[in-house]
Amino acid sequence: MYPDLLRGTRFCVATIAIGTLFTQVRAEIGHQRVQEIALTAGWNAVFLAVDPVDAAPEKVFAGLPVDTVATLFENPVPNQFVTDPSVDLLKSQGWGVWYAPGKPEAFLKSLDGILGNRAYLIHAKSACSWKAAGDAIMPSLKWRPDAYNFVGFGVRSQGGPTFAEFFAGSKAHAAQAIYRLAEGRWKKVLQPSAETMRAGEAFWIYSKGASDFQGPLGIETVSSSGLLLGRGADQMIFRNACPHPLSPTIQQVAGSDSALPLSFLIKTYGNAEQPVATTPVRMPAGAWEQALPPLEAGAAFAVPMECRGSEMLKPKQGSLLKITSDLGTEAWVPVNGFRDSTGD
Repeated sequence: MYPDLLRGTRFCVATIAIGTLFTQVRAEIGHQRVQEIALTAGWNAVFLAVDPVDAAPEKVFAGLPVDTVATLFENPVPNQFVTDPSVDLLKSQGWGVWYAPGKPEAFLKSLDGILGNRAYLIHAKSACSWKAAGDAIMPSLKWRPDAYNFVGFGVRSQGGPTFAEFFAGSKAHAAQAIYRLAEGRWKKVLQPSAETMRAGEAFWIYSKGASDFQGPLGIETVSSSGLLLGRGADQMIFRNACPHPLSPTIQQVAGSDSALPLSFLIKTYGNAEQPVATTPVRMPAGAWEQALPPLEAGAAFAVPMECRGSEMLKPKQGSLLKITSDLGTEAWVPVNGFRDSTGD
């Protein structure tokens, strides 16, 4: 049965607490990027992957013809969702809503901050390009089991995967119902093997049971803030959730700060004096790209890295690693480099 409208009573959403220690570190040493999202006139389903520096909706959407923004904090009815975004969201349970100043209902707003790693319904009075500037953050998706989830993922702007390719390795989501917004209405994806996912898009997908699925190529770091490189090393763990091999590529993107001087740490074997040794492979202190070996289905490998503190220009520096795969997925990992002010 086609899911019905969310129905419920008026709700209150607590004000979002913004600005953890790691967020402050990101802002201080610079991990900003721009996510460009094309908004059409009317309703748009958007997945925001960056944390705006100033999360106030009035600042995030300044100068844009955006008059209503909503995000789902909790879906109280697992098998229902808003099929028509033009319904009165104030009467829909679980949603936080912001209205642009000047709208009659602006005083009823219940959404005070725009955060990354969230899906949003955005209403634009006319088509525009939203250049959302903010801090890159690690992907982190929490699924509600046996329910429709309003979610989005990182995929390339060109050459993204089909829905069937993306979810093929997930028992909780493969062959489950998916809805995407088209012409102001949620429509079921009838041919997942033929429809391509779009960058910055959010959609509804059913989770059959519990799920920790983050995408075909899972990327893990010890800290939710990304790589933390001081006098010691840190590592990324790549996991292939696909039923076939994946080929990842790491690209360091030079931002406003000088990019970090990073080295891959490769283990070597066979030396009689040192049977197991670690050899650093130095990468340029700037933009670079490195293809990794294919990762077999269901397998994982670690990519240890360190920062050459003696070559850092500041005691604290940051850069971004862009992780792509041959399937068309994309993720961004912040890198935090620290050294003593007196040198390495």
